[in-house]
Amino acid sequence: MKFYFIVSTKEDTPPKDLLQKLEGFGKIVVIRHKGRLSEVKQLKSDQEDKVIGVDPIVFDWDLDVETFKDIPNVKAVCTSSTSFDWMKPKKLKKMEIIACNVPGFSSDSVAEYALFMAIGVTRGIPSVIKNGWKYNIDDFLPMQLKGKTAGIVGLGRIGTRMAELCKGIGMNVVYWSRKTRDKRFKYVGLDKIFKESDLIMPALVENDETKKLITHKRLDLMKPTAILVGINRVRVIWDEAYVLEKAKKEEIGGYALEGEGLQPPSRYKGNVLPFPSMAGYTKDAFENLIKIWVENIKAIAKGKPQNVIS
Repeated sequence: MKFYFIVSTKEDTPPKDLLQKLEGFGKIVVIRHKGRLSEVKQLKSDQEDKVIGVDPIVFDWDLDVETFKDIPNVKAVCTSSTSFDWMKPKKLKKMEIIACNVPGFSSDSVAEYALFMAIGVTRGIPSVIKNGWKYNIDDFLPMQLKGKTAGIVGLGRIGTRMAELCKGIGMNVVYWSRKTRDKRFKYVGLDKIFKESDLIMPALVENDETKKLITHKRLDLMKPTAILVGINRVRVIWDEAYVLEKAKKEEIGGYALEGEGLQPPSRYKGNVLPFPSMAGYTKDAFENLIKIWVENIKAIAKGKPQNVIS
């Protein structure tokens, strides 16, 4: 068996000490690539059984899974991310290819970053930036978060940590979740989240179901002082152009957004603050990611797959 790691940079390659854990199970091949999977000719010519580790950045979060029909003997595809909709697991399942992700590797880091983003917007940092790093109380009067209501949408690993951090700074925490219940926080309906929260922090996976949840109608329920935080891929769940327009018209208090290819703060109208795509980029999270990623592949080699996307 061969283990292929398709990564974008040298830094994305798993450390040697972790790769050594796979050496007894098969040959390790690291391919540095940026583009479509169909362009990696080496995979198509290799007839051996193989497990492929993929980095979403390589494929710009859009894996051309049809290519696997032309790659012989692929037993599994393991992403180095928590998000997995981009790799189209349902199509992989039809091809009888196991798909695995890396859940929870950066929950703490992402939740901390999300709260940092929220504080940046509630303190009016966009106004300060646009005013040449000078604060003008006539332009923006900041909102204190202590005593306010935080609405968490989705109570998975990241959402739970968001709730804990918000409660830790003295906020009242309410949440909506399809399955999870946690007695430490108050469960409410989704409409109530958007109608009554001062800070709204969605922490949902991207799929066809979640894309139906945060509608224009629910966004219209937001208070004119309420802040929305959009972490990276979660932002595709709602109509971002609609949110930016509401911020521009001051129909909401502000919008914090994180991801690739965003404009500088001065290019956005209203209390909108873009952040670089680094929510999960901490030393702790990266070490955890690599460890789980390699362990997922090792588990497949042993015939006992873990973190399988159902």
